[in-house]
Amino acid sequence: LYTSSTSLELNISILCDSFLTVTHILENLGLMIEPSKSELTHFSWHHKETRPHINLMHHNTPYRVKPSETIKWLGVWLDSKLSFRKHVQMITTKAHHIAAGIQMLANTVKGLHQSCLCLIYNACVCSVMTYASPVWWRRQKTLANKLSTVQNK
Repeated sequence: LYTSSTSLELNISILCDSFLTVTHILENLGLMIEPSKSELTHFSWHHKETRPHINLMHHNTPYRVKPSETIKWLGVWLDSKLSFRKHVQMITTKAHHIAAGIQMLANTVKGLHQSCLCLIYNACVCSVMTYASPVWWRRQKTLANKLSTVQNK
């Protein structure tokens, strides 16, 4: 569920009502919801704003959903400030591991041909580093430096 408003308290109220509505609709369709798998984050530009939790009721059982600093949604790590530092950290780590695996294939005695290595690099490493880049890339120099370390390896 997603909601946007002028205050966190109003957001929490809307989310609780929406949760009850969605739960009722799903139960009418014969589906169950598992509130313990719920994730919550508050997106805000304010530096010192508190991040309240949500109390949900499901079959007369209370569930407390605490806000987390980052959540992964469709393969993109979102943090509360939408700075995408965590996302870039995760993709650079993943790209480093893939590049290390490609480096093992590049044995100088009986390794793959240079054109094959270039093809593998473009298919594996570049696709990981550029996944969802229109969402998170805003020409930040610090993020570009982290990505450059993978390419320069």
